Amino acid sequence: MVKIEKLYKSYKFHRVLNGLDMHVKEGEVYGFIGENGSGKTTTMNILCNIIKKDTGLITLNGGKEYRIGYLPESPMLFTYMNAHQYLDYIGACCEYPGDIKARNEELLKLVNLTDAANRKIKGYSRGMNQRLGLASAIYIDPDIIILDEPTSALDPQGRAEVIKIIQHLKSAGKTVILSTHILTDVERVADTVGILHGGVLVEEESLETLLSRHSNNSISITPMANNEQIHNKILQIDFGNVYTDGKGSYNVLVEDLDKDGVKLQNYLKENDINLSGYYVNKVTLEDIYLKAVSNNAN
Repeated sequence: MVKIEKLYKSYKFHRVLNGLDMHVKEGEVYGFIGENGSGKTTTMNILCNIIKKDTGLITLNGGKEYRIGYLPESPMLFTYMNAHQYLDYIGACCEYPGDIKARNEELLKLVNLTDAANRKIKGYSRGMNQRLGLASAIYIDPDIIILDEPTSALDPQGRAEVIKIIQHLKSAGKTVILSTHILTDVERVADTVGILHGGVLVEEESLETLLSRHSNNSISITPMANNEQIHNKILQIDFGNVYTDGKGSYNVLVEDLDKDGVKLQNYLKENDINLSGYYVNKVTLEDIYLKAVSNNAN
């Protein structure tokens, strides 16, 4: 759905994008992450034709006709309006061909603003502003939806509401590019992750493959008693690789934390091994991100 090849962009003498290659499949949520100043917003603005690229090739929807919706990090809304009036304005601006009133009601329900639709926008919370901005971004039922920090500065409830909308868009088969610093949100909804650093992607892979490739999933255990019999029993665990720290604790490297975790607990119980410590070590997207950025530091 989105194909970027050798994209370059500079601002005077500062090069932001340095030959970016990026591939977003149709119907997926693409987690687009990177540190501040890495070029995420620049890339999204180029895709939306808000700014011009220097050089590079961009192909959207295989070169066929497409519609694109964009939610900037801080949407600028007309705060003297209410939600009905604002969406009337959006519908008129994009020359929506259908019933504007019906579309407004549909979107207000989707973003959970029906009860607040007659209130002035100036009285809205940050989360309500984001949801109304999202409603305007998807007003024309776009093929590609670009979201720049949609959950930024929101409380947990506000974040959950926005994530729920993204999940709805995903289930509807929409292609979503999600840029955010909240990596747990990316883990909740993304199919593919691209890590931008130094103006290029240093990682671009399905989230599942990325987590699997960097996996160091393990369970740390510390038995209450520390004797040779217990030591030998722990070393005999055959569904994971066992390492000892030489100080009375053990690290069991496993393939599946859930299934092998149950096996481990059953094994410990069957062999009367009581623990004073049990800790699950699971690789996260944050771990992968920090490693990728560190490995590619200038």
